[in-house]
Amino acid sequence: MRRLTINLLLVPVVLLVLPHLLPAAEGPAAPGMVIKADRMDHTAADDLLTASGKVEMTWQGMTMTADRAAYSRRDKVLVATGNVTLTKGGDTMRGDRLTMDTETGRAEMEHSRLFMQQGNIHATGQRIARTGQADYSFLHGSITTCDASVPSWRFGASRLDVTLDEYATGRNVVFYVKDIPVFYFPYLILPVKRERQTGLLFPRFGTSTKRGIFLDTPLYWAISPSQEATIDLDIQTKRGVGVGADYRYLRSRNSEGAVGGYIIYDNNQHRVRGQLLQSHHELLPDNLSLISSIDWTSDRAYLQDYGEKSGDYNRQYNDSRIVLTKLWDNWLAAGQAIYTQNYDTGSNRTTRQRAPELSLSGVRQPIPYLPLRLDLDATLTNYYREQGMQGERAIVTPQLIATRTLFNGRLNAQMSGGAQIRGYNLTGADPGVKEQTAIVVPELNAELSSSLSRTFDGGLPGFSRLRHELAPRLDYRYVVDHDQSNYPLFDQSDRFPYQNMLSLELDSNLGGKVERQNGPAEYRQLQTVRLRQGYSFGGLRPDPLSLVAEDDRPWSDLNLESETWLLRSFRLLADAGYNHYRKQITSTALGGEFNDGRGNTVGASYRRSDQQVEYLEGRIALSLLRPFYVTYSNRYSFDRQDFLEQFTSIEYRHQCWSAIVTYRDRPNDRSWTVNVDLGGLFNSGRH
Repeated sequence: MRRLTINLLLVPVVLLVLPHLLPAAEGPAAPGMVIKADRMDHTAADDLLTASGKVEMTWQGMTMTADRAAYSRRDKVLVATGNVTLTKGGDTMRGDRLTMDTETGRAEMEHSRLFMQQGNIHATGQRIARTGQADYSFLHGSITTCDASVPSWRFGASRLDVTLDEYATGRNVVFYVKDIPVFYFPYLILPVKRERQTGLLFPRFGTSTKRGIFLDTPLYWAISPSQEATIDLDIQTKRGVGVGADYRYLRSRNSEGAVGGYIIYDNNQHRVRGQLLQSHHELLPDNLSLISSIDWTSDRAYLQDYGEKSGDYNRQYNDSRIVLTKLWDNWLAAGQAIYTQNYDTGSNRTTRQRAPELSLSGVRQPIPYLPLRLDLDATLTNYYREQGMQGERAIVTPQLIATRTLFNGRLNAQMSGGAQIRGYNLTGADPGVKEQTAIVVPELNAELSSSLSRTFDGGLPGFSRLRHELAPRLDYRYVVDHDQSNYPLFDQSDRFPYQNMLSLELDSNLGGKVERQNGPAEYRQLQTVRLRQGYSFGGLRPDPLSLVAEDDRPWSDLNLESETWLLRSFRLLADAGYNHYRKQITSTALGGEFNDGRGNTVGASYRRSDQQVEYLEGRIALSLLRPFYVTYSNRYSFDRQDFLEQFTSIEYRHQCWSAIVTYRDRPNDRSWTVNVDLGGLFNSGRH
């Protein structure tokens, strides 16, 4: 039979089933519809157009196929029956019968199955009805994000009323695993926003030797397109019930921040404990910038008991600060206030706080009529504390710099001279320290540097060319020998130690060019090596930690740093320090990492520092056993003869859900955690 095609240019049709499938409209639709069918009839009495046999209707970017379709021009009602399929973009709805009232916008689909590409949402219903502009009703329906005919999980309800971009309310809701009912809810509210979704995230539960059995139930709140928050209810059998919050905002392109924290009444210690976290960055007119950050804990042992991230539980101090900066072309001014919590002392009453601290920095300012430039750093700090010496300190470090290029650019020379000028106004000065005093310590610096390179053809498999660069540098630094033991000591800036040191540094860089048949050439770094050695003419060398003269042996440690890429995915790191007088390696850092870019990573590192700190760290992440993903890390301290931390994570990833089991072993605490994510529903939609 010959197919019939009719162009109806004046037939008003409104797409009414779902906004993402059928754009809602209360008035006339845009003209234009193409109907194809094996048979087409028109009844003039009631102005009814009918089509049958492989009916295909297209309009406004949407396609509908059915066995039969009828459109009443008089009543403006469209009815399609038999294998009805409605598609727009990647979204599809199928059912037995579709009825649309093109004037009121109401529509019904019987025995319907709906798929929304965004979010990979599958929904079914004995009847799906559009009852308002954004209101829908599902009778005996279900919803899931699983693709299988028998989904791994789904929510079923006798009735589900939905308001798009708001919520769905369900009655007699049952949560199914496969076809097995697991939970029953007589009434349930679910988020139905298609991007960020306000609603409960899947609970996280586990056990810990410190906290007992715990259950963490987070609620995600999509406040607005530029605001969001997460609120946690944390139930712990050994500690009590805690509440956490994290609020994030974006006020404009130049203003963003976050504020949050955690609070709990600790049943073990019979007191309230918690943490407050805040950060904000504001770019203001005229190159002004405001930054604030707060990291405050209620007590010194809080992070040991509740710190989640690696390193938090053994942190030595926390800084909270607010900073205001002003930038010019070559000048930077800043003012800040800093509050420090020192966890290594018995009380914070002796911890030095800084407020205010004002600074001004100028970089390479040219001096008129002279071949010189000026570097200037100036800082004024007010130190205060409840117990101990406090007061004001000013530091000014001017430097005059001259640069010269020699031998047609093959050699670069630079010389600078300046001083560190410190002044103090103290209260409660330590014994032997004047309350008002000043000191000037001159310094002199000289530097010669060069760069030598050569290019080779071939040399390594896969590389068409190699480039090797040697960059030697010779430094000389002289700081006048001035006794500073009777001056205040707030921090390391109060000691500008004597130096008469000549240092030689040699950098080696090796890179290669890889030709591509179907693209541009690629340049890869293969190896970087840095070798440094110093000699003190005065026989005294400052210790890098204490900044006091170490001994009368002029040669410094020989330091070697290297980074080597044996393959694109395999990197080696090696740092070492060698003491000529003790004839031994004083510091070592060795490490290697393999990363194939497909989720498989293996790495190990070893660190040792002058027999004081020595530990071994290993880490591995595997995706070879997909859908299982394994992560393991371990740190062992040789000086403590104990493990610092062991962490194991096993994740199972399904198309529409995942489960993560983690085990963490820290000193005095072992914990297990289980976290389940139902893809597309129990997540916040955040990246």
